[in-house]
Amino acid sequence: METLEQQGEDMKQKSFYERLIQPLLAKGRLIAVGKMPKQKMEQVEKKLQGAGYPFGISAGDFVLIQFLLPTVISLLLLLLFAPVAKEPIKILFLSIFVAVFTYSYTNFYISAKSKQRVKQIDKAMPDFFDLLNVSIEAGMGLDGALKKVCHQMDSPLSHEFLSALEDMKLGKSRKQAFTELKDRIPSDFFKSVLNSIIQADQMGIGMSKVLSAQTQRIREKQRFSAKEQAMKAPVKMLIPMVLFIFPTLFIILLGPVVINLMTQFL
Repeated sequence: METLEQQGEDMKQKSFYERLIQPLLAKGRLIAVGKMPKQKMEQVEKKLQGAGYPFGISAGDFVLIQFLLPTVISLLLLLLFAPVAKEPIKILFLSIFVAVFTYSYTNFYISAKSKQRVKQIDKAMPDFFDLLNVSIEAGMGLDGALKKVCHQMDSPLSHEFLSALEDMKLGKSRKQAFTELKDRIPSDFFKSVLNSIIQADQMGIGMSKVLSAQTQRIREKQRFSAKEQAMKAPVKMLIPMVLFIFPTLFIILLGPVVINLMTQFL
């Protein structure tokens, strides 16, 4: 009896979300994961890894959100507007369109977050490997230097290397941890840099020389990318000029002439 009373008191102390919503979401997550093919779940997991797990959601949470959110929004539209609409069929088509758009937007959001994270990683690489090289030249080992640099720099790259160091503490070899790190980040340039580090570590080549060469290579690539973006700038500027600036100039320059001609003709 005491245990039942304690359980009842605990349930009363819990919020409505903890008592009802959270168990329902857990059951919905299990159903969504159970019905999805294993290959599809692996693809979702890989996308979320590349995006850095935004909001801390798992693959099951993302699948549940991807199906639940469009359904809820479309049902709300139907319940709110269909009873008072003159043509309910239009509301039905609108709700279907909103549901499809919401479903597509979830994929777009994850892809955008992944691209943004790759840019942050590419931007942080030169300074990260420079500090790593300085630490190794000062006499530190690779793992100790990585840990020190990761704590000094707050970036997605630091978080990924810290995750690799945790994997090594759990018993994985450095090669295996770095290989999994390489697979987690969808950046071709980062993969090539990490391949060079893995090969140098396996062959016993001086890590300082490898890091210096890779850092120089990274900076050259970034310099080339900046020049490429600068060359594209004039072409991109044509669109706002043609759409917004040129029409205004034509109105200012030719407007008085057109008005004079119209008044003389009339």
